[in-house]
Amino acid sequence: MSQRSARNDAAAQSASKGARSAGSGEHRVVSKGPSATAATIQKTAVPSPQREQASVQEYFDRFAAAMTSGDIKAMTRLWGVPAFVIGTHEARVVQSEAEIEQFFSGAKQLYTQRGVVGTRAEIVDLDWIDEELVMATVRWPYLDQNDRTIGEESSTYTLLRGEDRSFKLRVITFRGPARAPEGVDAGTEDGTDGE
Repeated sequence: MSQRSARNDAAAQSASKGARSAGSGEHRVVSKGPSATAATIQKTAVPSPQREQASVQEYFDRFAAAMTSGDIKAMTRLWGVPAFVIGTHEARVVQSEAEIEQFFSGAKQLYTQRGVVGTRAEIVDLDWIDEELVMATVRWPYLDQNDRTIGEESSTYTLLRGEDRSFKLRVITFRGPARAPEGVDAGTEDGTDGE
């Protein structure tokens, strides 16, 4: 039996039992099927654009805090699996919290070595696919100990809202580092992002 069919069998068994493995990163998405009640429909009505942008900004603020503090557990709570990571030199499926932890395990040290001690999420563009799915392009300035920008990078993120109304990252498209001022190393070659 191939790994793929074994995974599919395991997923089918899990779905048939209605259970999800602890720490899988899986989250239930908002149901829009015919079984939705009036209360559910009212709950999922589209909030104001400002409120929605604020909820996305809050998500990325948590993302930045987890990245700059090296809090890998907090980072994994912001992802749903499977997730997809794509960039010029990388394409991968992330299927577990362990893979998320591995993906970000050395990021804080890498940035610290380059003099980057912080960042902030600057949302450049939001593209709402529907009320539960949004694509956000985010600029991440590299900040030094004096809060000066010493480089930057950007990525586009696809976020999917779950039944608990929280966003989970499902796709990252790395756009890469911007050109840094002369003498400053702004980019990463390993595909990690400057969140």
